[in-house]
This record gives sequence, structure tokens and C-alpha cells, in this order.
Amino acid sequence: MTRVVPRPSSRRTGPVRTGVGLAVALLLVGSCSGDPPATGGSSGSAASSVPAATGAETSSMPGSAAPTTPAAPASISPVLPVKGNPIVNGSTVEALAIEEVLVENNVAEGGGGDAPDHLEVALRNTGSAPLTGFEVYYTIRDPRTKDSESYYVRLPDSFTIAPGAERVAHFDGTRATDHFPVNTFSLYYTDTNALDVTVVVSAVDAAPQTARVRKDAGGAEEAD
Repeated sequence: MTRVVPRPSSRRTGPVRTGVGLAVALLLVGSCSGDPPATGGSSGSAASSVPAATGAETSSMPGSAAPTTPAAPASISPVLPVKGNPIVNGSTVEALAIEEVLVENNVAEGGGGDAPDHLEVALRNTGSAPLTGFEVYYTIRDPRTKDSESYYVRLPDSFTIAPGAERVAHFDGTRATDHFPVNTFSLYYTDTNALDVTVVVSAVDAAPQTARVRKDAGGAEEAD
């Protein structure tokens, strides 16, 4: 589902996914040492080549159905542009909603005044089961020069949303609660023209959602 998100002047506050073992060698080593050969392995889907972003601990917004799971300390891995959307999700279950997207006029969490401009995505679980396995793909495009960049972030497994709850993901690299890494040399920070930002969010067993918003000309602004 695609939704165009109007750009508000202010917003409400609140906090808001191995190869073939050398079996013969293992048996020989185990035989020589007197210990049984080690066994093990893992199962599941193939891992993404893009590492998961991380954030600090958080909780659900006031009035949410249940507290969310704390996230891990923030990653310092560089965030680089990607050539295409790597998200693969064929679900048609409408259980995820993008409540709001901000790219400017951000407000500090807890109502503590203005915050530096950054991408902020408020998400709500409209289903009956917890949402997990979040992936975010966003594109920044300069309609004047036609330049564009896209970025993919796989949020940590600890980023979950309980039924009826809301959680906000911030992309600003501050390492604070639910704040994730960014490329500080991206168009968002270096292009002073007006920018179109498109955000796609996916979660396991929920249909992906898309929202678009316009950032005014002038570049990213710091908090007053």
C-alpha cells in the first residue's frame, strides 16, 4: 500500500529482522583426542549481505498494548547506497501501518524542543500478532537534478511491535533509543534542493507499506 504523507510542522512525541564440514577430519581429530567429534549447525533463511542496524533500549508509546523489546547498542558500520530494493515480502496481510514520516521539523522525544532534521518513521501494528523482522528501504531523489540514492536497513531482531502498539524508528546515527545509522554524505545532508523521500517498510507476515514525503529546499537543519 502506498500513502503520501503530508509534511507537518510539528508532531506528537513518543518512542516508538553454513558450507560442508570436514567430517573425516573431525572424526580423525576426535579419535586421536579421545573426545567425540563436535556436531552442530543452523537452519533458517539465508542471511542478508547487509548487516542489521541497531539501537539502544526503548519502550512502547503511552497507551500502547504492550511494551516493546529493548534494542541492542548502535552499530558503527558504514551505510552505503544500494542499487535496488532487496526486500522480498509477498504477504498481503494488512497488519502494518506507516503512521507518519518526518524529514524535517523533528521534535525531540519527550517534548524537549526541536531535534535536528532526520528521517523519522512512526509505525503501528494494526494486527493481532507481534510484528518482527523489520526492513526499511528508502530513496532520496532530487527532482531538479534527477539525482537519487537508495538505502536499505535491516532493523535488529529486538525491534518488535506488539499488537496495537506504535514504535518510531529514527535514522540519524545518534546511537540513542531506536536511532539507526545513516550516510552523512548522502543527498539528504549534502543537497540543498527540495527532495522527495520514499520509504518502504516491511515486517514478517505483513504486507509492505510505502509512504512519500517532500523535504523543503535548504538542506538538513540543526536544532535551535
